[in-house]
Amino acid sequence: MQQDKKLTRLQTARGMRMWNVNGMLESVHSAITTGVYTTGYALHLGASSAMIGFISASISIGQLLQAFSPLLIERLQRRKTLCLSANAVSSSLWLPIAFIPFLFFEGYQVLALMGCIALSKTAMSLVSPARQSWLTDLVPGEIRGRFVARQRSLTASAGLITSVCAGFFLSTYAAGDEQEGFTTLFITAVVFSGFGVWAWSRIPEPQKSRGEHVPSNQLLRLPFRHVPFRRLMFLVSGRLLIAQIAAPFFTVYMLRTLEVSYAQIAIYSAIQTIATIIMNPFWGYLADKYGYKPVMSLTAAGLALFPLGWGFVTLENYWIMVPLVQVWGGIMSAGWGTARFNLIVKTAPALNRSAFLGCFAAVSRGCAACGAILGGIAADLCTSIPAVSILGYTFAGLQYLFLANGALRIAYMGLLARVTSDSQVSSRDVINRVRKGNPITTLWHLVRMGKSSNPSVRARAARELGETGSHLAVDELIALLEDSDRNVRKEAVQSLSRIGAAEAVNPLLECVGNPSSDIAEEAVEALGAVPSSLSLNILVTLLHDDRPGIRRSAVLALDRIGDRRAEAGLEALLEHERDPAIAQSTLETLARMGNTGILGRLQDLIRTSETSLQRGVLVMSAGHLLGAPDPLYRLLQSGEMDQDRATVRIFRTVRRQLGGWSRVERDARDRFTAAVDRAMGAFERQRAGEMLNRLVEVARDVAAEAGTDEVELAYRILSDLESEGRNRTLHAEERLLAVVAFQRMADLATD
Repeated sequence: MQQDKKLTRLQTARGMRMWNVNGMLESVHSAITTGVYTTGYALHLGASSAMIGFISASISIGQLLQAFSPLLIERLQRRKTLCLSANAVSSSLWLPIAFIPFLFFEGYQVLALMGCIALSKTAMSLVSPARQSWLTDLVPGEIRGRFVARQRSLTASAGLITSVCAGFFLSTYAAGDEQEGFTTLFITAVVFSGFGVWAWSRIPEPQKSRGEHVPSNQLLRLPFRHVPFRRLMFLVSGRLLIAQIAAPFFTVYMLRTLEVSYAQIAIYSAIQTIATIIMNPFWGYLADKYGYKPVMSLTAAGLALFPLGWGFVTLENYWIMVPLVQVWGGIMSAGWGTARFNLIVKTAPALNRSAFLGCFAAVSRGCAACGAILGGIAADLCTSIPAVSILGYTFAGLQYLFLANGALRIAYMGLLARVTSDSQVSSRDVINRVRKGNPITTLWHLVRMGKSSNPSVRARAARELGETGSHLAVDELIALLEDSDRNVRKEAVQSLSRIGAAEAVNPLLECVGNPSSDIAEEAVEALGAVPSSLSLNILVTLLHDDRPGIRRSAVLALDRIGDRRAEAGLEALLEHERDPAIAQSTLETLARMGNTGILGRLQDLIRTSETSLQRGVLVMSAGHLLGAPDPLYRLLQSGEMDQDRATVRIFRTVRRQLGGWSRVERDARDRFTAAVDRAMGAFERQRAGEMLNRLVEVARDVAAEAGTDEVELAYRILSDLESEGRNRTLHAEERLLAVVAFQRMADLATD
């Protein structure tokens, strides 16, 4: 492959796959040579708390060379040879570490460990900026967040298995006799790192972004002259300094204070890793969608609580508290790592990127070293502070360090907020969007939809995304509006309708305006899920469309919005509409809006309707005008016998209401109740005309006493039905409407 040729998509895909393979192999080495087992080995060699801090610092001190490595990297035509060589040297230095007790006198063993770790990290620091810039050049920016999150999940999985196996392996050795176990583990780490070097050699090297030649002194100053990067570098590094004050001592606390075995520690680490693996895709998705800064801020706030949780871990509750704290730490660290890395890479200019990344690494590792040293000193000081009991908890030793560290992290959040944002979306906006619906379920359906080429699977996933109600899926559903399968497009429109996101208005309008679109009607209905002035005006305009299907969909959408500002447009449509189905839908919509001007036409349609279904729909519209759709619906959906029983209950209820109506005289109340009794008797004898006559007799006097528009409307409907009943036999639906109108009058008058 020529250096000046750009990688093909296939080469990029293969390179990304091999990058993941290398990451998993290297994570085996990392799981053994960092964290629990390095700390345990140092304690095995006799290190004190202060020395643990210095050993942790040596890991960071060894990486300070990254500030100067860009001087070499920026002048190389290829990065691969340097990366592979330095990685091999770095991992091989763990061979003398494995045999420290056999190579050094007892008083120098901890110093030898510190020195070898520092040299190993120094070798790796030569290529760390090159590795990061290589990854940036290899992975397209639009998927980098998800790729990094996926890679972190894969490497975390490999590290999880390694850590658990190593923990149980070391637990087979008695306390103080673990040297053979440590030696075996470190040799295993070197072997897997060797396989990782081989996998890295199979990754194609993309073309490196190169600018004009910059003198060495100016190259090193570039990161400090770039204001957004400089601010990000110092603020994130300051946060790392604070985090490293406590980070090395969680393991020390478990080994010395809680006295748990390596197997238990491995299980607790596994719990955190599993939480990280589960949450990596979620945070990566959010980072790509809403920006890295909001995700970084959210997770930094969450991690500020992590050491506080450790401050409340005791011998009595560690079996439940440690898993809870580890789960929380895993959830938040997943998002922090993904967002921080990608924000750094995005903020650094493409030209001379390795200089920026190297400077950041050096500054951050320098701060981490200072934090570890301060933490070691503070840990020794905490052992001299007397124990204190507060609210039933006894705090002593390292618990003071954890609580103080949590307070520092919380206080630092104000400074971290000054990082230049890469997004217009705030952390609060992300929280508001995530809390609507089930974000984990949403992510699962998005992954399933993205990986499947089966249209039925994609359609089902699109439908289930709408059922979650989550706004996270809006962009992906909008993209499905151009899917090649109609069922997928249709499900996407319906899901957008369920979610009701404002950002879907313009894409839905494009579907409506496209003459070749076969989901135009569904798109118009979906606009009804977005109650805004824009969608309202658009739908009123569409009432005049030449396509009947579009007009009907616009009516249904306006019905869903329910905004009375659309009444004039709907009334205009009703005047000239010749399609009976559209006219009926328009009447229903106006009725739900409470437009009493349609009553006359509604009564004409009820009178001339030919089917029970049509009458039921029209009568329900009258029920909406009355403001009593629910009781009328229950009556219409009941069987004939149930309708009769319900009608009798209504008469008895109204009789009781009017009999206790304090607004009128006793004689009037007696007259009302007697008339209701006669109406109920007529109903029981199945004399509908007499029943209606008695009801109107009562209703006339009630309307005169109440005098409100709502009562007058109910009386008008009831009296019109009574007049109609003189000329023909009323349908069952009309008789039920009359009973409900009478009940509505009584409810309004006696309320």
